[in-house]
Amino acid sequence: MISATPYGEVLQIKMSRYPDFPSGMWVCAYLVDGLLVDTGLAYTAKELTRFLKNKTLKAAVNTHFHEDHISGNKFLQDAYGIDIYAHLLAIDKINKPATLYPYQKEIWGYPVPSKVKPIGDHINTQNYRFEVIPTPGHDHDHICLFEKRNGWLFTGDLYITTKPVACRPIDDMWQILADLKNIQALNPQIIFPAPTHVVEDPAEKLDILITYLEKLGTRIEDLSNKGRSIEQIRQEIFGEEDLFAKMTQQQFSSLNMVKSFLKKHRQ
Repeated sequence: MISATPYGEVLQIKMSRYPDFPSGMWVCAYLVDGLLVDTGLAYTAKELTRFLKNKTLKAAVNTHFHEDHISGNKFLQDAYGIDIYAHLLAIDKINKPATLYPYQKEIWGYPVPSKVKPIGDHINTQNYRFEVIPTPGHDHDHICLFEKRNGWLFTGDLYITTKPVACRPIDDMWQILADLKNIQALNPQIIFPAPTHVVEDPAEKLDILITYLEKLGTRIEDLSNKGRSIEQIRQEIFGEEDLFAKMTQQQFSSLNMVKSFLKKHRQ
């Protein structure tokens, strides 16, 4: 299922296989001035292609290689002949068949391999210039796009909520914190995230999120220095894992968040 909501000149396109599930099961793409930011999941790829038939579509960008951000690529390329761009580190991953966990297959589906081009430090549309901001905390190939004149910031999976309690094994929480500080310094006026609702007037929410992560990381380190085990720290701070951790085979878990903050490469 697809639904669309305009935010001025930016069109938010929400996609989900299970529209009655919580909002976390939805993924957002954004169309602005002929540029599509992310192309969504496999189960809505054909519907997205039909939806864009009467829209101006000239190019697309993948914020990173994950299956819920790239699965419309091949369909859009075949239908409209557009170029699609991504970070250099994402290209080989997007060009090859994906390896997914069962929950990923069920919720988002397998992307068809597609050929994308390396993005530079910016991408231009007819009316706008989007700066490419490397944000490798969520994954090494993750980028954000920033349109300075309007303060538009397209954040992919960098911004999810002001108080996250789980992450994946590959997530680097200290780097994510550094990435958030980098985008905060841009003074964005509106944030367009992939997994959540559009964030208007984001300054306060970025402050809350950054402060929360700083305090959380420090607390986790302090407890570790006092001799607590990783499991004891998780239990003391977060309590029991939720249903989503079980559903994702612990790929999204509070235990992963504790482990990430204890990695020895703090920024």
